[in-house]
Amino acid sequence: MILFKKSKFSSLIEASKNPESCIELQLLSYDQNLKYQGEIFSKFVNLKVLEIQANPSIYYLNDFELPNEIANLKKLKKISVLNCPIQVFPEWITNIKSLEFLMLRGTVLDSIPDSIFQLTKLKTLRIENCSLNKLPSTLFQLQNLKILGLSDTKLTDLDWNLFPSNLKEINFSGTGIYKREDLINLKNKMKKTRILP
Repeated sequence: MILFKKSKFSSLIEASKNPESCIELQLLSYDQNLKYQGEIFSKFVNLKVLEIQANPSIYYLNDFELPNEIANLKKLKKISVLNCPIQVFPEWITNIKSLEFLMLRGTVLDSIPDSIFQLTKLKTLRIENCSLNKLPSTLFQLQNLKILGLSDTKLTDLDWNLFPSNLKEINFSGTGIYKREDLINLKNKMKKTRILP
């Protein structure tokens, strides 16, 4: 009889008891500041998927941070963070060369660092439901990027030169500050890309 080790965890405490077995960590309705959990995260050497959804009770924490020890997890392919009061893009994320999916949704972010170009394997980038008002000048260098989610942001500049040429989809739903003619021009320049709305 073959016994399968548990690899998916929904509790930080449970995952920390057998950290090398943790492949997927899903923290739903999390209600603590993760900045103090760096030592635990550094032990998840085989982690591939990290999903965090905050409990509304922590949304007003001014010092909330994700632990930068996550940057040392060399097998991480997906980071999904929802409704966490992150005020500044954690630039250490751009050191995770294995990353293919990044979503930061429902944060307080207003910008993405130019170092984002270092995520050469990134296929999906979703920075949504935040105060994002400009795109990094290096975004076009992400030539493996296929899906770009920018819904519910405050973007005004839709210069087609900012976007990677191989994109399959860009989602601007709920982002209504840009000029309509800029959106039309973007669609004309990027005919192979599905652009919403």
